[in-house]
Amino acid sequence: MSVLRRGILASAADRYASQALSIATLAVMSRLLTPAEIGLFVVANAVILLADNFRAFGTGTYIVQAPELTPEILRSAFTVTFVFSAGIFCALVAMSGPIAVFYGEAEMGGLLRLAATGFLLIPFVTPQVALLQREMRFRRLAVLNVGAAACNFAVTIALGAQGYGPASYVWGSLASSAMLTILVLAMRPQPGLFRPCFRQARPILSFGTVTTGVTLVNLVYELLPRLAFARLLSFEAVGLYARAVTLCQLPERTVTSALQPVVLPALAARARAGGDLKEGYLRGHALMSGVQWPMLAMLALLAEPAVRILLGPQWVEAAPLVRLMALGLMTLAPAFMTFPVLIAAGRVRDGLWASLISLPPSMLLMIGAGTIGLEAVAASTLVVAPLQMGVALVFVRRAIGLTWRDMARASRDSLALALGTALIPGLILAASPEGSSLGWVRTAAAVAGGAAGWAVMLAILRHPIGTEGAAILRMMLPARGVRRA
Repeated sequence: MSVLRRGILASAADRYASQALSIATLAVMSRLLTPAEIGLFVVANAVILLADNFRAFGTGTYIVQAPELTPEILRSAFTVTFVFSAGIFCALVAMSGPIAVFYGEAEMGGLLRLAATGFLLIPFVTPQVALLQREMRFRRLAVLNVGAAACNFAVTIALGAQGYGPASYVWGSLASSAMLTILVLAMRPQPGLFRPCFRQARPILSFGTVTTGVTLVNLVYELLPRLAFARLLSFEAVGLYARAVTLCQLPERTVTSALQPVVLPALAARARAGGDLKEGYLRGHALMSGVQWPMLAMLALLAEPAVRILLGPQWVEAAPLVRLMALGLMTLAPAFMTFPVLIAAGRVRDGLWASLISLPPSMLLMIGAGTIGLEAVAASTLVVAPLQMGVALVFVRRAIGLTWRDMARASRDSLALALGTALIPGLILAASPEGSSLGWVRTAAAVAGGAAGWAVMLAILRHPIGTEGAAILRMMLPARGVRRA
């Protein structure tokens, strides 16, 4: 358990530093670029992310969960990744022109060709990073990720300020990939790893076919509506929708950014040792929901001030979208553990089935809502999010022996935390003559009241967040007397 906590602590330091840089980039670039320019990048980035799914082909996940590793497996993983990356690079360059013509935006072709260059760097990073994850060397991973994130931030902001527009994001991503490659090769030089080998390619491809299918279905669900909205509505609408989604995902990333890199290695190690996966799943859900639910409740109440502070006044139209999405996304608290726990339980195909059952109808519902307007799209989250989580829980219950009563028990205290957090902000909002447009003083009072309510309820309920926080704090403090206090 102490090893796991050290991993979470190192991962938290890594991810929160990267998240802080990401939020700073979001705030600055939202003021430098218009919603239409952001929308153009979002659509181009959606194409890149879909292509990146095929590039990875599950090789990193295969290395993390493999019962045994040999040099041939690692070399085969690199070879498979490189072949797919080179193929995707050529395909993107060839298709960039037709995609630009389809959307009637010549600049998109240049963005896609520029972004495709990064696919030639990533194969030299993927096996190395997966090895560090498998070995739970999260301090080294923190150095890699923060260095790459800092490089991305510096280049993106500098070019954005110089008027490079959407291309600023692409150049920042390329600089980040280059920095990550340099750091990995300097930290863990293994030139023998890059010799071509196909001897173990078959099991890697077999595993990758399933994991890539799961990731692809999830990516298509996330990205295809954005591609459709660019045709149904406008690039400006895509920009508003994407920024609303980003704000609503901040509470989730607050927790998963620290837990996600640790979850699969920890669950895989527990499964190899014959441990109980259900206990880990329920504790992970309690930790996740104990932070995410109160933050989402606050975001739903304070959507307009949050948009003005983080994005600027030109994005105020995103506030109603944020309010609806935040409420819908509360049901997805345990979603980040679904795929890792199914992989650790040896039921990776169940993850694919869960995605195939829930995501296509969700996607169709969202695109259909797009024919009505953006608020209808945001409202559809109230339906599609519970649908997705319900289907996922059916498969998770079968894999680890989970019951609905177990989930209710693990959720009870987190729900009380959320209600306690929302009490004072809700009263301030109800008493405000300005409605949801709170001034700076009332906004500050609402945030302080929410934080105080969360802290008081945390102490009353003895929530697992308090236990884990205290344990990690004791590890950080050197003096025994201070640790006891």
